[in-house]
Amino acid sequence: MSIRYRIQKNNFRGDDIYIGRIDLKGSYDRDMLIQRMLDMGSTITRADIVAVLTNFEKTVKNICLEGNKITMGNFMQFTPALSGKFNSELDGFDPVRHEVYITAQISSTFNAEFELASSMEKITSIDKKPLIIGVLDLATNESNTKVTKNNIVTLRGEFLKFNTGAPDEYLRFVNSANPAESVQLTQFQKSTDKEIVFLMPNVAFTEGYFEIASKMGTQVLRVSRNNYNLAVV
Repeated sequence: MSIRYRIQKNNFRGDDIYIGRIDLKGSYDRDMLIQRMLDMGSTITRADIVAVLTNFEKTVKNICLEGNKITMGNFMQFTPALSGKFNSELDGFDPVRHEVYITAQISSTFNAEFELASSMEKITSIDKKPLIIGVLDLATNESNTKVTKNNIVTLRGEFLKFNTGAPDEYLRFVNSANPAESVQLTQFQKSTDKEIVFLMPNVAFTEGYFEIASKMGTQVLRVSRNNYNLAVV
């Protein structure tokens, strides 16, 4: 188990600087986090965990709405915060010009323990490939669980943009039960490095995953997929 990173060259005021970037392997939503807790041998049920997390979120919000800070031992803090420019001491909060929100900060103790336990793996630029982090189904407003035929689906991630005019670069939805069967996506409402928006085709199979292939401006084709199967509804 390791955290992958790469070195990226940036230009800052005419000088080349080199910055380390984490290469994410994926993204966990709430349901996936709960399943991970169960897989680790939790003695309580999924329903119990859902109930506790739901109550936790509501309680954090209510305490911060009262103007309080929450400190969870050596884990993290939740603090209400305010941003925006005020014209003078006589000025007041204006929701048009100002914003109030909650910040979350991980404790230095927790970060120190995380750093001590971490194992780092350096990757080269040729290892870099498209990364699908999340799949949002607009019809059900669910992430990473299902896609609805003939409705809007959004892929979010890194390095997602590909050359639609190149025959070997593509985005397709693959039948997880029979990977030889797939449907290629050719029409997009939005296509950037971080987001692709499209109409989900009317596929004949009931479960699948998205696969993307891109040369990313090089001579090497890089292929990747989201690391979970999606139900088709």
